[in-house]
Amino acid sequence: MAGSKTLSPFRKFLFYACALAVSGMLALVVGEVFLRLVPVPGITYHSFYYDSETGGKHYPHTTRIYRGNNGVEVRRRSNAWGFLDVEHALKPAPGVLRIGFFGDSYVEAVQVKDEDTFVRRIEKELNEHIGELASVRNRRGEPVTHIETLGFGISGRSTLQSWLECRKWMEKCDLDCVVYVFFENDPADQIRELKGFDTIPYPIVSADTFVVDTSFNDKYSYKTSWWHRAMQFIKARSLVVSTVEGRLKLLKNYGVKRTLTDADLIGGGVGSAPMAPSVWPPNLVPVGWTLVERVLNKWTSEVHRQGRRFVIIRVPREDVLAVPLAEQDSWAPRLTDYCARKHVPLVDPTSYLLAALNGGEKVYYDHFTPAGHRAFAQAFVDFFIRDERARE
Repeated sequence: MAGSKTLSPFRKFLFYACALAVSGMLALVVGEVFLRLVPVPGITYHSFYYDSETGGKHYPHTTRIYRGNNGVEVRRRSNAWGFLDVEHALKPAPGVLRIGFFGDSYVEAVQVKDEDTFVRRIEKELNEHIGELASVRNRRGEPVTHIETLGFGISGRSTLQSWLECRKWMEKCDLDCVVYVFFENDPADQIRELKGFDTIPYPIVSADTFVVDTSFNDKYSYKTSWWHRAMQFIKARSLVVSTVEGRLKLLKNYGVKRTLTDADLIGGGVGSAPMAPSVWPPNLVPVGWTLVERVLNKWTSEVHRQGRRFVIIRVPREDVLAVPLAEQDSWAPRLTDYCARKHVPLVDPTSYLLAALNGGEKVYYDHFTPAGHRAFAQAFVDFFIRDERARE
């Protein structure tokens, strides 16, 4: 046709490239909106932030989504420090006594809302009893007018990792009391053969103490680069990018499979560390407990040397909750003996959890339920008040 113009090959290419880019961006936006509005099982943000000392935590101000098989969905936000807890000032206000809780998924507690976690419940309960603690002073010598609890939990943490995390925050946040929340898979989480994970530090027996094996940094040091951090930053905030990256990783590791096992989805050994001593390889049992004791020895020594208090509270396994301590196939008898020998306060919430169960409440469902957190918190609150009165 007279006067008509045809596009040059370059302009055609540019036009189609722009159209493809716009279509791709539109698809990403639609996909992101869909995944945020529709609860698809297994879809969550990949918010892991690599740390060369502890292994990692969450990117600050990112969302963690939990979807239980019972239909419960919980969305939690990490604070500025990368933990699923409320925001805290770096230094305590005058008259504040700070209690820091360190541990694994029981401290992180993705299964319940912030206000239902034992960390938040303990703060609320203790401040309701602040009148009974009128003579209490914090480590700065100030009369205590408020108690603040801080949660430093990350799923999968071992005793070693909890200690390493405590070293980073104890003095910085000026904690008055350090609490280690012990769970039954903590000993196995610090033995490479049992944990089956190569992105974390492990303790190694050395003479009468231990050394920290941080060789994982040799393989994963690239995760500290700016370009990897930038990609992780985007992934931690986009369900589409997280999902695509996760599916590509599964494809790379397992190829095309019609179905995936639980082990596929959690990366082999991750999260599957054995709990009961009886299912451990017999030769590793003494090594495993020796490492727990040596890490605890160093941890308590460091805390006490700075004039702070150290407390352990243990999480009983559901299957041994009603079994007498001496008959349990658990680490609890060893932990109880250790704390007695070393004069470390040990809080045992068993009777509180059993009372809730006997009262018709369900305290366990993929970790603690809100009722379980309430009972666990009450055990610590009662201990703390008794301990303070004994100090008067």
